[in-house]
Amino acid sequence: MSISWDLIRTFRSVARTGSLSAASRELSLTQPTVGRHIDLLEEALKIPLFVRSREGMKITNEGSDLVTTADEIAVSVGQFERRASGMDEKVEGIVRVSANDIFGVLILPNILSEFAKTNPNIEIELIVSNTASNLLQRDADVAIRMFRPIQNDLVARKIADLPLGLYAHKNYLKDKPAPKHISDLHDHRFIGFDRETSLIDVARHLGEEFAPSDFSFRCDNILSHIEAIRSGLGIGVTHHGLAQEWDDVERVLPDLQLPNLDLWIACHADVRYNKRIRLVMNFLSEHLKYPYRTYGG
Repeated sequence: MSISWDLIRTFRSVARTGSLSAASRELSLTQPTVGRHIDLLEEALKIPLFVRSREGMKITNEGSDLVTTADEIAVSVGQFERRASGMDEKVEGIVRVSANDIFGVLILPNILSEFAKTNPNIEIELIVSNTASNLLQRDADVAIRMFRPIQNDLVARKIADLPLGLYAHKNYLKDKPAPKHISDLHDHRFIGFDRETSLIDVARHLGEEFAPSDFSFRCDNILSHIEAIRSGLGIGVTHHGLAQEWDDVERVLPDLQLPNLDLWIACHADVRYNKRIRLVMNFLSEHLKYPYRTYGG
């Protein structure tokens, strides 16, 4: 009995998402195609994999027993694809790059514009997300990360340390004198995260307790923090390199030492010798050593 990987991949997606419609979105297939894949797989295996209902697709006991095997097959297929890609020495094709909001929106487009001038046959797909892309599953070929990757199958290179500081718009500081101590931030409009706790953790490390309610403006999107600072909404944290580009903001509490951000670039070990991926990694590594030189053109 020969079973197509396409059928197994569809089975995994339906088992994970619990519905044909969600799986169709995840796989970029039509819902009838997803349903037909499940029918074909059940017919080939001669066992029921799901119970259809108004609530969605409930996996059967037989189906549950096959999910782990399907996951193992997916890992093997991904490994095959990565190694096959690593054999391709053509300096053309697609490279998927993953980065967070600040780098994906403010930094990388200018750098990639320079890359495109000398590498016109390489297409870049940029994934902008604060969620780390899964390099093991090949969600991306190259990832720019603000932490050290720890998976054994990844090749990672540290590019730079990025210093952070507290900044506010000049107009905000005209209305309210700058804080003299970290505890004074309780009396200011402080820009922070909604669910993310990193600022609270850093403040605690510096000896000051903050709660979510101490942030009068809360958002988990770091681009929104930048615009909030530049709009005079309050005091917030951002990169020194970015802030130096703005004439309308000033640093506050300059003696307060915030932890640096680590800037790393990573790819899967299986594709590190692929010529186009290596070109992208080397170019980004060199230009991201001083990322703010390219900010704003």
